[in-house]
Amino acid sequence: MQKQQPVVKARFLTFFSVLFLLAQFNASAQGFSAGLYNSYKGFGFSIDYNANEDIYNSFTIYGDMTGIFDAKYSDPGLKLIYLHYNKLNGVDVAGTRLDLFLGPGASSGFVRDYNTDSFGVVLTADIALAIRASYEHNFELELGVVTELGFFANNAGTGVNISIYGNGIRQTFLPSIKIMYRF
Repeated sequence: MQKQQPVVKARFLTFFSVLFLLAQFNASAQGFSAGLYNSYKGFGFSIDYNANEDIYNSFTIYGDMTGIFDAKYSDPGLKLIYLHYNKLNGVDVAGTRLDLFLGPGASSGFVRDYNTDSFGVVLTADIALAIRASYEHNFELELGVVTELGFFANNAGTGVNISIYGNGIRQTFLPSIKIMYRF
């Protein structure tokens, strides 16, 4: 039980830090939406704000489920992703606005990588593509994919082991679905 306390404290600290940052960004935002992040990668919470009509920024914090669905592990990791989306194109279809977004980002967290048994720290640069459907009653659905290119560092027992973050490339085509409410 004592081993889990630092991980739990780190998760709460990360969560409240994100909420503080989002409160600062919301003051200058033109639009703000919040909702659920769902993927085979993990489950969590996402907050988006629009800088203007063609640009929005997304913060997602979620429990990383590497090895959980395979019944290999029982405890998830924690990951934070920031994405800066730029609109490529958009169209109105029967009262629904469909927009295509592309953008860079970054992620970090305390997770397991592919074929590792211990948790480690991950830092990546990201590239994301998303299709967002905006409905009339402040409801939004988003389907997206993210490639994470970066490093994974963990304690391998004999010292710190630094490697390429394999899940960032392996999980590129695992889509995520965000269900959002626009405020």
